[in-house]
Amino acid sequence: MSQNINIQILKDWFTLIVAIVATIAGVIFWIGSVNEPKFEEIEKEIQLIRSDITLIRHNNHEILRIVGRLEGKLEN
Repeated sequence: MSQNINIQILKDWFTLIVAIVATIAGVIFWIGSVNEPKFEEIEKEIQLIRSDITLIRHNNHEILRIVGRLEGKLEN
């Protein structure tokens, strides 16, 4: 009889631990899925900023090239 009670207590504790772990995992996945659209929007904005920076660098290179040509012509 004592053996059956110990096994039942062990089963109850195991069930409790599994339920707690499943609840925590569910909350973590729920939080991740709630914030996912926000992360996608931020990633899009970061990509736009990167493309703008690339364009600005290209334009700066062109401007410096033209200024260099003008300086070369002024020295002559």
